[in-house]
Amino acid sequence: MDIKKTFESYNIIPDPLKDQFFLTDEAVIRRIIELAELSNKDVVLEIGVGVGNLTRELAKQAGRVIAFEIDRKFRPLLMHLPKNVEIHFEDAHKYASQGGKFRKKKEFNKVVSNIPYSIGEWLLHNLCFVDYDKVILLVPQRFADSTKVNPVFSSFFRVEEKFVITKDKFYPSPRTNSVVVELVKLPDPLQTKNLGLFLRQFLYQHEGWKVKNSLREGLIKYYHLVFGKKLTKKQAKEIISNKNFDEELLEDNPEGEIYTQINLKFFLK
Repeated sequence: MDIKKTFESYNIIPDPLKDQFFLTDEAVIRRIIELAELSNKDVVLEIGVGVGNLTRELAKQAGRVIAFEIDRKFRPLLMHLPKNVEIHFEDAHKYASQGGKFRKKKEFNKVVSNIPYSIGEWLLHNLCFVDYDKVILLVPQRFADSTKVNPVFSSFFRVEEKFVITKDKFYPSPRTNSVVVELVKLPDPLQTKNLGLFLRQFLYQHEGWKVKNSLREGLIKYYHLVFGKKLTKKQAKEIISNKNFDEELLEDNPEGEIYTQINLKFFLK
């Protein structure tokens, strides 16, 4: 597909301010498909369909594709997608977010997307709460770099860079290069008996709680599930007290610094 000519014929003007940069290299798309390791048993979530060039290739390999495109100006280009593509011209948040329809029913097991930069953090936040088999994302290089060191996201998955895509492979061209990454889930901390990692995950999954309450309840749950031991609230509080956390951090909701503190005080590897 010659994306530039297609846009001209449909009188479509991409908006860089909305992260509308479209991959033009079919060889790159094929490499992304290969990384996804698709079969007819897979249901793939794609957010940010755009012109549908990735969507069509996904549909050839997957059993079903659940695709979202919020900008309706691309609708004329997406009216004849393969029959196994379920296209939604709306915001994906209420479907794929924590508590959303697809999360509750677990309607997808893989995520493959050229995601708009603006939804990157939101999507990764929700992937901390859901079960999945594989996630392959095309993201700006700077987003991949920041995700690797993010104290929250690094508690749930490892960012593996697969290959770089230079900016000339897009229309229009973004200001920076992009990279295809795989988000590899970290081993279950209950199985590996990694208390520090378990607590970091527990805190984020209860981000509305004060840190002191999350740590207390997390310790109680960990001892029960790993050792079959009943830890009282008093005992849990004593463990927390002996770690000498900053009192202000304990009284607040979890943010970046507390994840670093847990990393140090519970010897997370």
